[in-house]
Amino acid sequence: MHPTHVGGTLSRMDSTATEPPALLPRLHLFELIDQPWYPRAVRNLSTDYLHTVATRMGMFDAATDVLAKGLQASGTDTLVDLGSGGQGPVPRLQRLLEARHGLKTRAVLTDLYPNAEATERARAEGATYLPRPVDARQVPEDLRGMRTLFNALHHFRPEEVREVLEDAQRRGEAFAAFEVVHRTPGGVLGTLLVPLLVLLFTPLIRPLTPLRLLLTYAVPVAPLALAWDGLVSTLRAHRPEELKALTRSLQRPGYTWEVGVVREKGKGAVTYVLGMPGAEGLDAG
Repeated sequence: MHPTHVGGTLSRMDSTATEPPALLPRLHLFELIDQPWYPRAVRNLSTDYLHTVATRMGMFDAATDVLAKGLQASGTDTLVDLGSGGQGPVPRLQRLLEARHGLKTRAVLTDLYPNAEATERARAEGATYLPRPVDARQVPEDLRGMRTLFNALHHFRPEEVREVLEDAQRRGEAFAAFEVVHRTPGGVLGTLLVPLLVLLFTPLIRPLTPLRLLLTYAVPVAPLALAWDGLVSTLRAHRPEELKALTRSLQRPGYTWEVGVVREKGKGAVTYVLGMPGAEGLDAG
């Protein structure tokens, strides 16, 4: 049983509950956003949209207590976010960490394909966005702190997920990955709403450029690209029992892995993987 902050009160969720059988096999189809040839301007349309939705809707607010647990266990005050895209939810979560747990943190944002336009936005919120590419499977030694990924783990095949987790464990860094996409029939059907959501949320994105308006409303490149990537993300998602099996295989003295699902009232479930140094055994949840 693990503590979970729900609707402003502390509750507990059993992350050891038996998972229902998988109805959909994992399909590692291609996401446009992952492709090296994908135009940077169009990729930024997607990552800026994802940042806006995650922040406005508080999709990862339930991650706050999990992050606090990892930060306190590792004794660091630094979050090294991998796969940050258009910035992601880290600045919002920093505010929640301070409000709920009294934890003041600093954040370093990174990506394999850095979003240059997000650099100023991140700086305005007190975060640093590195301009150099960073691969989550082999994080540079100068980046020390608790590693995080938000809706990025599904971009990796199972053997690559293992590389991501092993790199953090080998370096003795705390690690937390969070996913709000779920490989379920409901998750697949939910992607049908993506084009409508893109049309609704685009006016909230900053900067609201003529190119963004053109490729959203006149020529619907952004809605269609995000709908495709949303569907593929759902089919690529790793189920909790798959992540538990993977973390069991990583069992080592002095490092603990935990897998579970958390949620806040009125918001969707968030699957998480948490790794913590300085603890014996394994709590694979």
